[in-house]
This record gives sequence, C-alpha cells and structure tokens, in this order.
Amino acid sequence: MGTLRQCLRLAILMGLATLSGPGFASSAWDDIRADLFGARPIEAGQGVVSLKAPYRALDQRLVPISIEAALADGRQIQAVTVIVDENPSPVAAVFHFADHRERAALGVNIRLDEESAVRVILEASDHRLYMTATFVKASGLGVCAAPPVSDQQAAAQVIGQMHLTDLTNDEIAAATQLRRRAQLDIKHPQNTGLQMNQVTMMFIPLRFIARIELRQGDQLVWTMDGGMTLSENPRIVFDYWVNGAGRLHVRAEDTRHAVWEQRFPIGSSS
Repeated sequence: MGTLRQCLRLAILMGLATLSGPGFASSAWDDIRADLFGARPIEAGQGVVSLKAPYRALDQRLVPISIEAALADGRQIQAVTVIVDENPSPVAAVFHFADHRERAALGVNIRLDEESAVRVILEASDHRLYMTATFVKASGLGVCAAPPVSDQQAAAQVIGQMHLTDLTNDEIAAATQLRRRAQLDIKHPQNTGLQMNQVTMMFIPLRFIARIELRQGDQLVWTMDGGMTLSENPRIVFDYWVNGAGRLHVRAEDTRHAVWEQRFPIGSSS
C-alpha cells in the first residue's frame, strides 16, 4: 500500500509539475513546492489571499474550505492552487482565471487523509507567488483508501449530473450589480485508486474529474485542473462578473475522458 501511495503521489505531481515561503514547514511541502514551483520565491499571502477551513475536520471525506483573494495594484489573478500536504495526491485543484480579474472568491470540498497543512498559492499576472496556510486536525487516517460513500452502481447512474445554485446575497448585490456568486455541484465518485471493492476485494480504478471549464457566453471565465483530493461529488463555489451573456456553460471531463456539458441561465438556480 505504501508503494502504491508513493507511486500515485509521484505520478500526479509529475503531471501537474508544468503548471504555471512561508507557511507550515514539512518534508512533504518541500517536495511539493519543488515539483510545482521549483526555486521560485513564495511570499506571505497576508493582505492578498485568505483561507478559511475548520480547526478540526468533522468529516474527513468532505472538508469545506473557502478562499478570498484580491490584488489592489492593477495586477490580475492568474491562478490559485489548493494543496493538502499529507494527502497521497496533495494537489486538490488549480484554478486558472481568464477574465482579467483582480478579485476572486472560491470554495471547494476536499478529502483529508490525515491531519495536514492546507495551503493556497496565488499567482499574479507578473508571476509573483503568494501563499497562506492553515492546519486542519483530524481524528482518523486513511480516508483516501476508505470505501466510497455511494454505491458504485448507483453513482454510475447519475455521474456527471450538475446543479447550479445562485448564492448572490444582498451584500454582494449592494456592492455591485455586476458581481454574482454561485455554487456548482457535480455528481462524481472521485475514486482515488486506493479504495477496495468490499465484495470483490479488488481496487476500484482511479477516476476523478480532471478538468472543468466555465464560460459566460463565449467568454472563458476559468478552468480548473482537479485531483482526487477533491471530495466525492465535488462542490465548487465561485464568483463571476456579469458580461451581458444569458448563460453559464460548464464543461467537465474526467480521467476516463468522459465529458459532460450543461448550460445554466445567469442568476438562476437549476
């Protein structure tokens, strides 16, 4: 099992290593940092990017985190990376922004294999990196190898189904009528490759959402490169600025190259 975990960690890190400091030091983070960012300096994220996570995970299979990022000097946010140091596959998600924004609000649900530092690294348009981190306690081990919550046959019947909920509240609307917030839920088992079928006693093959694209009309808003550290049935909270288009278009693809697409009216829940 240890060899499998190490091989899986190395493979996924190598796959993400071409993506374009301070915090909780660990030997795992040293390796992750070198693989993802090389020798590039990473600055403290205070005043640039904030991270909220529970002090202790109530359910390690589904740990909600939220991110707020802002640049006030004319630069734009280019990418936001979410990392869980001690997970077999530490990179949960990498968001790449295409709409030249200076602010971003994000939220994702992650798996926590054991207690770990959770990090968010922001890359600005001038390629400077900023990081903030927090430590999340846990009471158990091996969540990434735990059997799926959903029955695999039942999960296969609804895989790829999407639901969008508009979260724009009075505070956001008062600040600007152009900014909205939404929550995207996608049905997907997010199999880690470490889970065992309790009937056959065989490992369930690795399968997770590898990429999501969000467009507003024809305009690309962001893309997300995902990993198995995102929870089963991933949930993504995001904000966007209305550009006059009538619909959001979501395209998701998993590691088996299955593709799902859906369009949602701007400002509605469906």
